[in-house]
Amino acid sequence: MRTVFNFGVASAVLLGCIGGTAAFAADKVQVGDAGVFPESITSTADGTLIVGSIGTGQIFRAAPGATTADSWIAAVTDGPTAVLGVYADEANQTLWACYADLALFAGAGGKASVLRSYDLASGTLKTTVPLGEGTFCNDIATAADGTAYVADTAGGQLFKVAPGATTAEPFLKDAALASLDGLSFGPDGALYLNGVSTNKLFRLAMADGAPGTLTELTLSQPISGPDGMRFGDDGVLYLAENGSGQVDAVTFDGDTATIRVLAKDGWDSPTAVTKVGDTLWVIEAKFSKMATPQEAGSFYAYPVALQ
Repeated sequence: MRTVFNFGVASAVLLGCIGGTAAFAADKVQVGDAGVFPESITSTADGTLIVGSIGTGQIFRAAPGATTADSWIAAVTDGPTAVLGVYADEANQTLWACYADLALFAGAGGKASVLRSYDLASGTLKTTVPLGEGTFCNDIATAADGTAYVADTAGGQLFKVAPGATTAEPFLKDAALASLDGLSFGPDGALYLNGVSTNKLFRLAMADGAPGTLTELTLSQPISGPDGMRFGDDGVLYLAENGSGQVDAVTFDGDTATIRVLAKDGWDSPTAVTKVGDTLWVIEAKFSKMATPQEAGSFYAYPVALQ
């Protein structure tokens, strides 16, 4: 999620093919009704899509092949209610979700963020993990043992939550991580991170569960508002740029990240992606309509064919 919601991108969806590699795939999936403002998406291997809402605080789920995502986990009644990052850790049968207070971005004091985990099959609450005053929980990535790493955008820091724990441990705080947002573990075992306002991409080496070297990666072209990102099973990092209204495929050669635009133009703040088979699913948050929600219309997860 970006800190300023003033993107002048048209809300009609006009996917552009770059080099003939991207196109419409299966049917788009409608997410709830008016006022949802979805910000995050995750998926399971069978093609189930799970979407978090900053507008209603619900978590939605769409069965494989469905054209609608229905409310699955109700909005919470205590603490902050906006759902930002959602992440399905299928290996450990856990859904992680970030709950944050959008007031922090209006310059006002907001409620402390909370990270919650749910049973991935039933949606039953497993743990509630408060992150502390002034935090803005934005995204989650998990290691093979189920340890969750959590982005705090307001504090420019990472938290670590052990499996089953109800407290978060500070893991890494660095001035370079100002506006920390998207997280994803790469096939090399490193954690990749971005700064949504600084427009930077990083790689964090991991050493036996401790932070190693943090490297700012050299970009082949500028990025604007890097938000949700996920490595696919093909080893490619897929990235939503909410500022430029485009979606990228990112590959790496040493410390250089090559940005290849997959689809652009017509999106109003794409904020998250998830790969299922040969399809990349993209969430459009429509941040530009938050002040006038009656103009936002319906919300969808949009499919982009990768082959």
